[in-house]
Amino acid sequence: MARKFLFVLAFIILIPCIGFAQKDVTLELEGRYWWTDLQGKIKVTDSNGIGTDVDLKNDLDIKDEGWPELRLTWYTGKKSKIRIAYTQVGYEGDANIQRTIQYNGTTYDVGTRVVTDLDIKYASIGWAWQFINIDNGVFKLGTLIEAKGFWTEATLEAPNLATPIKEEEKFTFVLPTIGAALDINPHKMLNIFAEGSGLYAGNYGYMYDVEAGVKFIPIKILSIIGGYRLLEFKAKDDPDFVKVKVHGPFVGVTVRF
Repeated sequence: MARKFLFVLAFIILIPCIGFAQKDVTLELEGRYWWTDLQGKIKVTDSNGIGTDVDLKNDLDIKDEGWPELRLTWYTGKKSKIRIAYTQVGYEGDANIQRTIQYNGTTYDVGTRVVTDLDIKYASIGWAWQFINIDNGVFKLGTLIEAKGFWTEATLEAPNLATPIKEEEKFTFVLPTIGAALDINPHKMLNIFAEGSGLYAGNYGYMYDVEAGVKFIPIKILSIIGGYRLLEFKAKDDPDFVKVKVHGPFVGVTVRF
């Protein structure tokens, strides 16, 4: 997956690099790769509300995966920008479980081999209005309003039983969030950024997303970024829920038009 992602980035970079050097930057297309450490739990009950809090790593041996992401940013003015982002990732696990698990009305007894697939899709659209603008953009700070959506599907399968069993459940979670966006530009080739947004939605769950990093701009149409990000969300439909927390470093390349 990483090789394919880097190939796509290279293709994106090479195609538009002719003829844009003299134009003001209004659009930025960014490709990222995020190395994540996953933590999470899921619970899916039967009609009587009976189910197990399943730990994704300790119970199902889910392996960490990287998250590729594409972002498109439209700079609508010196103080504002609109961004659209999309990513998806698939996690897999294969374990002889060490305790009995009840998932979506099906019982997986201790010692059973359970193969897990966890698919996550994440999309967001946001508007940053950095109304504090000092020294013509050297320091910019303001509000960040976003709408974020998660689509998660978790499948547990026991293929080695005399009668194989398989259960799956889908969670959809869309939530508006509010936060802040900071940019410090000490030099035309250097941008230091930090942002975060989130919201607590009571019985429906919560979500927050924070990151910080550095962008190096060797030429006007191209930049290289690196940083660290933390993302957590919990979608609830009591007593069912899915909770995922991922964090780790990221790198990326942007093409600027």
